[in-house]
Amino acid sequence: MKKLITVVLVLMMLVSFTACKGTDYSGVYTGTSWKGESKGVVLEDATQKIVTKLTLDKNGIITDVEMDFLKLKNDKWIKRNNPAATVFFDTSVTPTQATIGAEKVESGQSMFEIKTNDKMSLYVVGVDDEGTVAYGIVDPITRYLMEVKFDSGFDFNMKFSELKINEYFIPTVLTSTSGLMKPKNLEELDELSVLDVSIYSHVINLRGIYETVTDDTTVEEFLKLSGVIFADGKPQPLEASYGFHSAGGWDGNYKNIAAFMIGKNATELKGLTMYDGTNHEGEAYKLGINEDNFFGINTDEVSGATKTIQKSYDSISGATVRISRENTSFQRALVAAGIISEEEVVKGRF
Repeated sequence: MKKLITVVLVLMMLVSFTACKGTDYSGVYTGTSWKGESKGVVLEDATQKIVTKLTLDKNGIITDVEMDFLKLKNDKWIKRNNPAATVFFDTSVTPTQATIGAEKVESGQSMFEIKTNDKMSLYVVGVDDEGTVAYGIVDPITRYLMEVKFDSGFDFNMKFSELKINEYFIPTVLTSTSGLMKPKNLEELDELSVLDVSIYSHVINLRGIYETVTDDTTVEEFLKLSGVIFADGKPQPLEASYGFHSAGGWDGNYKNIAAFMIGKNATELKGLTMYDGTNHEGEAYKLGINEDNFFGINTDEVSGATKTIQKSYDSISGATVRISRENTSFQRALVAAGIISEEEVVKGRF
């Protein structure tokens, strides 16, 4: 009898110990969001997807995050957030305006040859042996590559904000059709600088390489931030170089999201956005979620940022991250970890 009681007590202790121990979340968990899911496209047929890999410790603390935006090109998946680029420049070329046609935009003459997976937030610069500077920046609002050429005799003490578009900065190449502003005529940008195309142009100097830029920043000071070296007020030869302004392009955006998540408990962080609050039109973000848990496809009922949650530019990511689709990928990693169910995943607009 005593032996039986002892056995029962041992079993009860084991059960109690197991219950106290809780779930061990240790492991790497993968979640995916893909373009076209709301239209019935299955993952196997997708041509664009966001993949999130979460590394959790036994308590569910996020110790590492790998998030990639993948596009299918020539039957191969490439990373849109790969920051690698090859750039060449030719100062003998005079930049000319792109031409906006009825169906597409024809590129103008460009000083640059650029090969990269994605040009969002890209800037490019080079100085030839004569001291002529070639500079280009992808405007985050219109997504045009804005180019300007300075000869060695230019007054580099001129304020950068005085370099007006179409006078100094020439919109040569449309790098993406998903710009916030889609001018029907490039003359609409006359008298504007790249710092004031829109109220959202502040993302250029909100953070990153141009964080110290103001309306009073000189052209020399701006070019120095871009990597140009001056001697006695003259730019020195520089091979073609590049970087990413603002949050750092797609690579910077995803690194910022990862930094936001690392150290947090995945059992408590149920999403990158909880769809709280309202957009600029006063509509609640949650109105954008339909009965099938798809977000941002009820265009007859909601508008503006209720479709994309672009309020994120001041917080964990960059101005152009449609955080709802990254959120879906993250939440599906939580499903793989057994923290939430697929029914709880809000499938964001891709």
